[in-house]
Amino acid sequence: MKQGKLSRRITWRVIGIMSFFNVLIIGAILVSVFIFSVGNSSTRGLYVTDGISGNIETVLHVAKTAVFNNRIDVEANMDSPEQIFDALDQILQVNYNLAGCFVALEPEYFKDQGRWFEAYVYHSDSTHIGRQQIGSAQHDYFNGAWYQQGFSLERNDNGYLTDLYYDNTVNSGMFCSYVVPIFNRQGRKVGVYGVDLSLDWVNMAIQETLRSVKKEFMVDTETSSNIDDEIYFSIQIVDRKGNRIAGSDSLDISILKGEQETVNGDLDMKSLKGTPYYINTKQLGQTGWTLVVFQHRELVFYWGVVLALFIVLCMGIGAIIIFFFTRRSIRRATKPLGFLSESAQEVAKGNFDAPLPTFKHNDEVAQMRDSFGTMQQSLKQYVEELKESTAAKASMMSELNVAHNIQMSMLPKTFPAFPNRKDIELYASLTPAKAVGGDLYDFFIRDEKLYFCIGDVSGKGVPASLVMAVSRTLFRNISAHTDKPKHIVETMNVNICDGNDNCMFVTLFVGVLDLQTRWLYYCNAGHDAPYLHDALLPCDSNLPIGVTPDIEYSEQETTIAPDTILFLYTDGLTEAKNGDRELFGEQRISDIIAAYKGTSPQELIETITAGVHQFVGDTEQSDDLTMLAFRTMDI
Repeated sequence: MKQGKLSRRITWRVIGIMSFFNVLIIGAILVSVFIFSVGNSSTRGLYVTDGISGNIETVLHVAKTAVFNNRIDVEANMDSPEQIFDALDQILQVNYNLAGCFVALEPEYFKDQGRWFEAYVYHSDSTHIGRQQIGSAQHDYFNGAWYQQGFSLERNDNGYLTDLYYDNTVNSGMFCSYVVPIFNRQGRKVGVYGVDLSLDWVNMAIQETLRSVKKEFMVDTETSSNIDDEIYFSIQIVDRKGNRIAGSDSLDISILKGEQETVNGDLDMKSLKGTPYYINTKQLGQTGWTLVVFQHRELVFYWGVVLALFIVLCMGIGAIIIFFFTRRSIRRATKPLGFLSESAQEVAKGNFDAPLPTFKHNDEVAQMRDSFGTMQQSLKQYVEELKESTAAKASMMSELNVAHNIQMSMLPKTFPAFPNRKDIELYASLTPAKAVGGDLYDFFIRDEKLYFCIGDVSGKGVPASLVMAVSRTLFRNISAHTDKPKHIVETMNVNICDGNDNCMFVTLFVGVLDLQTRWLYYCNAGHDAPYLHDALLPCDSNLPIGVTPDIEYSEQETTIAPDTILFLYTDGLTEAKNGDRELFGEQRISDIIAAYKGTSPQELIETITAGVHQFVGDTEQSDDLTMLAFRTMDI
């Protein structure tokens, strides 16, 4: 029964893993199909837009070339209206793509022609060229934008390409014109000269491209691509205002004014009546027109969806076949594990000598059996070693507790420290980061003088605690014979340097306070400056003791006003860190001291201790925390 459950569990786990990766593979295939289809659609759109825009720009270039190349001939034949008509006729005979060409002159250029003279030559049919003077009060070209814009240009300027307009002066239809100014022999600007392009050439370019697309991409043009009232492929040209001027009218051009989603750098997607269309757009040179190619979503993704469905179907059939073969193979492979499980249960009960089964094949199961045999021997040895290590650890912890008690017993910890005196209040605390630490403080009164010190040994643990014990003993012994903090620190430095092979040092602050005059003498050896009331006590920057024996330390002095607290601490206070690795810092100490002005030293230290605990939260203490404070009283 257990064996069957294991085989089913492994089977379903294998199938689950295979299914998971199949889903990933299918997802990757679908994404690839999407990217490929969109890329193919983008390529198709670019092919169309580039083809049409190329044709349009070619025609525009021909028109521009015709204007600039023949302007000199036109300017050389402006002595009479007939010469102008002949010059325009010659231009039109060799430029079949032009609908017409014209010269419009300034008012009363030819006195006998009246105020208006606009010579216009045009293709009346496929074989004949017509001539007509079309300037009149009804056709007042002086107020036309094409004339005013063209006349405002200079000779070296590019010409002016007009927007599309409807004209029925000669041949009714949609036209655009390319206009340049013309000058007489004296160099004076006298009118404009230009050519007309019919919209028919734009539609011809679109139809030519649609035929090319049908042949190249097997996509029908609009007359054969309406399926269920939906357009699958369409080409349109719109003007600056978004109005359609050429191409298919089967799609509502207002789609261009709606929201759109950018698919890639060349392809956008819009929705028309709930149907997504992929759209390519391109600006057509200087015309201000925009060429738009619409591709229905089904056209974009048709072959990609068919390919994806075929791949998914094949993978599904393969997964079913793999499931049955995998299940059968796993059931046979897991059968020996049942025998090994029974032997393992005996070992688990403590019978380390229980016999293990043997197997014919030297595979992973056989290796597991050998591992179980090795484990039996290792467990027996481990149990014995565990008993020994547990006893040794208990002994070590007991010794560390004893060392902690001895270290703490070396420091004065009975408070109030001087219950019989009314002129001094003193309180101190030390919290080691480990069982034993390297911080120290000490104080005593001799000859009406308060001797005190606070220090921090480099490092932590047992080595630091030993140096701490030596430093505290040296302080007591030396300060019993001198009341000069400078001599105390220098003598301690010489003794600590002697035999200091581990190069350990101690930051130390030593002070002697005359209780009758309240005059304080102090010497700082690389320690943090204490707070006198709510400001730092000025301290010289001396080296810590234990660095080198030939240092001469400086001694300073100051007076302490009645009811003023002197607060000393180690860097375990300022460098206490919270969970965000922020430091407690000096500013928080200063704020607490200022807020608790007039309190006792014990209340101040307990308040700061509570503030540190609240700040660090559950973060493990990283350094010893030591504080000492006293207040002089006016009696």
